[in-house]
Amino acid sequence: MRKADAICALIILAIGILVLCEAARLGIFGWSTSGPEPGMYIFLLGMGVSVGSLVVLGQVFVEWRKAVPVKPFIRPGGLRPVLYVAVPAAMMVLLTEFIGLYIAAGLYLAVYMRWIGKHKWITVAAVSILLPLVSYFIFDRIFLIPLPKGRFEDLLTF
Repeated sequence: MRKADAICALIILAIGILVLCEAARLGIFGWSTSGPEPGMYIFLLGMGVSVGSLVVLGQVFVEWRKAVPVKPFIRPGGLRPVLYVAVPAAMMVLLTEFIGLYIAAGLYLAVYMRWIGKHKWITVAAVSILLPLVSYFIFDRIFLIPLPKGRFEDLLTF
């Protein structure tokens, strides 16, 4: 467990340092006519990520010094629930490029609700159709924020 924690903390620390460097490039301190410099909030987020990963690394070091018994990173049977979440989510991300966010989200909801939640088909159909449709009208029509529509963009012009 210590090794996995340390590896994850180091990866997250590297991401945090990358975010800090990007924030510094955008400008961290100072005030412009429209408010704080563009990198200030990014810097704060990167600092939080970096400090959190350093805390985890410190905990790993303390456990190593105390010689605490090492628990397995994944307990027997613990990988299956993770895969139940990760596989549909990964498929949704991949499908978003081709069929768009709205249709991919509807498929994701349908698969997840039926496979994991064991909901009735009528509930699955209602949620997986209505939620993406409402999201489309809220983001695309009301807030004018275009989200990826994939190959079906021409069909989604109401």
